[in-house]
Amino acid sequence: MVRLKLTTVLPVIFLFVFNSSALQANPKLIVIISVDQLRRDRVTDDLPGALGMLSRQGRVFVDSELNHAITSTCPGHSVLVTGVTPGRAGIPGNTFVDQQTFQERYCVDDENNAHQVIDSDHNRSPVNLRASTFGDWLKDRYPQSRVFSVGGKDRAVITMGGHKADGVFWYNQSNGKFTSSGYYMKSLPGYIDKFNGTDPVVDGHLRDIPGTWVHPAGTYRQDDYDGESSLFDRSSGHPLKDGDGDTVFNRIYRSPVIDTQTIKLANIIIREESLGEGENPDLLLLALSATDTVGHLYGPRSSEAEATLDNVDNILNELIAGLEKKLGLGNVLVVLTADHGVAELPEYMTENGSNSCPSQGRLSFVPIIGQIYWSIYRDYTHPFDMPGELVKFTGQQLTLSREYLAENMLDPAQVLATLNEALTGINIVKRTWTQQQIRAGKGKVAALLRNSLTHDRSGDLTIQLHPDCVLTIGGGTTHGSVYDYDRNVPLIFYGWGVQAAKVSGTAHTIDTGPTLANHIGIAAPPDLDGKPLDLLSTSDENDR
Repeated sequence: MVRLKLTTVLPVIFLFVFNSSALQANPKLIVIISVDQLRRDRVTDDLPGALGMLSRQGRVFVDSELNHAITSTCPGHSVLVTGVTPGRAGIPGNTFVDQQTFQERYCVDDENNAHQVIDSDHNRSPVNLRASTFGDWLKDRYPQSRVFSVGGKDRAVITMGGHKADGVFWYNQSNGKFTSSGYYMKSLPGYIDKFNGTDPVVDGHLRDIPGTWVHPAGTYRQDDYDGESSLFDRSSGHPLKDGDGDTVFNRIYRSPVIDTQTIKLANIIIREESLGEGENPDLLLLALSATDTVGHLYGPRSSEAEATLDNVDNILNELIAGLEKKLGLGNVLVVLTADHGVAELPEYMTENGSNSCPSQGRLSFVPIIGQIYWSIYRDYTHPFDMPGELVKFTGQQLTLSREYLAENMLDPAQVLATLNEALTGINIVKRTWTQQQIRAGKGKVAALLRNSLTHDRSGDLTIQLHPDCVLTIGGGTTHGSVYDYDRNVPLIFYGWGVQAAKVSGTAHTIDTGPTLANHIGIAAPPDLDGKPLDLLSTSDENDR
């Protein structure tokens, strides 16, 4: 296949020829929607709301996927807007160990505690993000453009919002309010204070939610399926308002309510900030989280997951229809994508004869960590030191303490060999990778791991499990692997100047930012890893 390469200017010229009477020189509003944990196979033409409409009327890259190995939320959102790999962006995972300090870091924490979250003791900012974003490029070209990012998770909206956003807001599970960081603003706008209320359940945005979440039976399997988490009950209706405040706010976070409230707040931001009504294009970034928080508990084939996706379908339908009515049909440019996919429940795979994990079931990572640390304690830190002083485990990566190695005159290669021996003796471990092996490796997996590699933040040893092996505490499922079920996600463009088509061939989520920049004719950094996708051709061939 031949992938068309367009200049920065050509799309703008084409738009005037294509439909000069209906379209402006720029879209009024660009909306990037990331639906957390949304696998590509879950977005189909027959869905009745926005997801089905986008699938039928948008430009659908039918082979779209992630182009990196550590398939978690923070790196998955960073690539959508930076156009560079998570490794280059400095975001190897949701958490990482700083090799210089040997301290575990959260991907959007603030190392110097300089930017405190409003009404919280936490510190959050994009300082760990070592790349600029599409929103940054837009504001460089059009300083009056407005950029707002809103969603359920701080790590999603901050990485998407970037360094120059006018507002970044997320849900605080501890108090049920949407909040922001001192990096972006000193205090919340009055309209968000009003939305939150003094107590969200009493006089704020949660006052009208039901006491329980009731959903219909699923298409794929019965409710209350073996292997689902029992944390908030395994069958309809799931309690929402029972218990103290912390419990209520946590339950809401793990239900479709969090997405509904995100869209409600987004509509308020659109109105109060007059998005799309200026001379230059504005940008709204939406990070819908319930598909992930629900999916972890019950799996992608559960009745809960179906109901959550139906809710996304409905609320996005109302949002997009409202924007097109307000700003004019064709004047809104929409992108729908995701940060990662997810594995099926092991029990579901086993029942259907598709589980290729050697254990044929779920596993807890607690005994695996115990086995790793015992080997380190036995060979290196016994009798006075704990194994955690030499090795830290985060995600599926292990990092060695440079200071401990030096003080105890230990050979790092020998320690890594010990870890490798311990790990490869576990039947679910396919292999391990040192950073040197990742850099020199051949084949698809090595290339994906290289794209996730940040030299000073990635682990010294990365664990690759066999396909379908799910490590959890309790029931439910997870993601994070190099395999297709975690990497195959939707990528759909719709609206301003986009030619609807089903497009086969290579397309990655990392292409999103470069594609948007190319399509509206703004400059992007010259050395991006992502490439502009063709949004105009009627051809179904779109390969590099």
